[in-house]
Amino acid sequence: MNENENEQSNLELLKRQMSKQQTPVPTWDKPIEEQFATTPVNHDTFFELVFQLKKVACAFLLFLLPQKLIGEINLPQLTVTVRRFRDEHFQESRADMVYEIPLKNAANKYVKIYVLTEHKSYDDSHSMSQLLKYEQQIIDYEIDLAKKEGRYTKDFKLPPIILVIFHHGIGFYTGSVELGDEFEQVAGTEDYKLKQKAMLFDLSLLSKSELPHDPEVPELYVSLRIMQVIMSKNLDTILCEEDLFNELKPHSDKPECRTFARLFMLYVLDSNRYLTENGEQQFNQQIQKIFKGEKIMLSPLAERYAAIGIEKGRIEGKIEGKIEGKAEDILTILDVKFGEVSETVHEPLYAITDNNRLQNLVRFAVKCKSFEEFYKELKSAKQN
Repeated sequence: MNENENEQSNLELLKRQMSKQQTPVPTWDKPIEEQFATTPVNHDTFFELVFQLKKVACAFLLFLLPQKLIGEINLPQLTVTVRRFRDEHFQESRADMVYEIPLKNAANKYVKIYVLTEHKSYDDSHSMSQLLKYEQQIIDYEIDLAKKEGRYTKDFKLPPIILVIFHHGIGFYTGSVELGDEFEQVAGTEDYKLKQKAMLFDLSLLSKSELPHDPEVPELYVSLRIMQVIMSKNLDTILCEEDLFNELKPHSDKPECRTFARLFMLYVLDSNRYLTENGEQQFNQQIQKIFKGEKIMLSPLAERYAAIGIEKGRIEGKIEGKIEGKAEDILTILDVKFGEVSETVHEPLYAITDNNRLQNLVRFAVKCKSFEEFYKELKSAKQN
């Protein structure tokens, strides 16, 4: 077998391994505690769940989009769609949020716009090329649909697609919102580079008084505010002084508001770095004060069994099984890409018990160029 055939064989094996993994889409159709009994509520899942809510989406777009466009679209008819994508490394991903919105006075039902949003909790210089991949999915879908329905004629036009980068984190977003900036600047090519631009919604640039504040949709303000401060060293003080749950108080008797409060609580518990034990206790008191009679638990992952009636041993075993499974996936990927894996990675790899950290290592194992590069990342992950 020559080198090219061997590489192709390795890639096919890697493809089969990675195709077994499919990230579940977080949904409001399943109990929050059940979905996150063994998986932390991270920044991405919190964003996806909150902005799946139609009333949140409509309130956010009313704040974000130009007024001229708001007058053209039928916002109450907005729908949320899930777009899956598998990249060149055979790793599945999906656009964080895709909204499909019809126009008010369209000549036919097919005329609409898309709002494609990519959430970032860190600075990323390549968001635009990532959005381009998702945008191409929408283009392919619309063309295929038009062909099936006999509309793919010379007069066919694609719907406008608005790209949005939604950022929160430590510091401002410094990546470009111009797709052309991700290409080399070569004299004579200026007129031919891709020129699409995204809207930037950067929570780091807004004060809390500048956040959208609709009393009928308190979930939007509360979500944006906590995402704005979740990485702050003053999180204890902010949570206690602002008492964000007071925003939800007028709706606290509604089941959907109580479910949102549980999600919000788990996000604070799982994704913060600086909430102290005292701050956690005060936060819990605020919850109980607003949501009387609601069992909202501030508990580690392994103890959430109580909320869904599963024995502690079964939950802990499930967690351990997931962790061990990810470690084995990493070893398989490394073996496929680089040959027999040195035993030097076994001990430090199996010593990592953080599920998120292992998931990040799975992704790194897929994209790294050498075993040495992975080993360096592994040592770094073990120390953090």
